[in-house]
Amino acid sequence: MDLAPDLDLGAVLKARKRAAGRQGVVTALAEALPRRLAERVAEEAGATGTLADQPDARLAALGEAVNRWRVKPVGSEGYRTAEVTLGGVATDELNQKTLEARRRPGLFVIGEAVDITGWLGGYNFQWAWSSGWAAGQAC
Repeated sequence: MDLAPDLDLGAVLKARKRAAGRQGVVTALAEALPRRLAERVAEEAGATGTLADQPDARLAALGEAVNRWRVKPVGSEGYRTAEVTLGGVATDELNQKTLEARRRPGLFVIGEAVDITGWLGGYNFQWAWSSGWAAGQAC
């Protein structure tokens, strides 16, 4: 999955390093990604400190992690134990009518990927279905 489809993020980070090397890695990533995701990507790559502190190979790896993000599920306990989790994309990052990401036009965020919490008893299923329908109507 490409989390920054309009950017070659590795090249952007290398250019930013030359132009503004004292900028923090997370701050630079957060211009293309939600802050919490930027923090996680930087942490997993071991990229702490400023852009100037990072070798070009690490910046390329950061770009690769964002432009070619891979998710590999390791299992599930199934529907019987399914529950709601907290977190997700902040609602102020989305158009309230269409659920389109403000920073990434064409990307719609629905269901539990949005930071909305509901009670057990079907409310979250209803939110998932309704938000999917609303986003689908906007496409």
